[in-house]
Amino acid sequence: MFGRKINFFEKLLLPVGIGITFFGFYLLVLADRTNTSIGWSRLSTLFLWMVLLFLIIVTAATEDMKEELGQIQREHVTEIKLMREFVHDQLDEIKLLRKDLTKKK
Repeated sequence: MFGRKINFFEKLLLPVGIGITFFGFYLLVLADRTNTSIGWSRLSTLFLWMVLLFLIIVTAATEDMKEELGQIQREHVTEIKLMREFVHDQLDEIKLLRKDLTKKK
């Protein structure tokens, strides 16, 4: 939509997220090999791994939203400046019209 570039944080977040995903999967496989029955340690490992993945996804989404809001804010500042110039031009025209009307009376 705005043609924004990928920043350093997003470039860093991708390999970290992939690494955490594979490391978490490795821990789950390792916990499965050591414990034949479903125990609390395996459930807690799975839960913590899912929470960590969720936090990484939320962090990436928040960073993306922050970048987009920054671009929208810059566009709004530009638009407000143009509107101020337009209002000042209209005010000048109104002043000139009043001068002309007072001269004719």
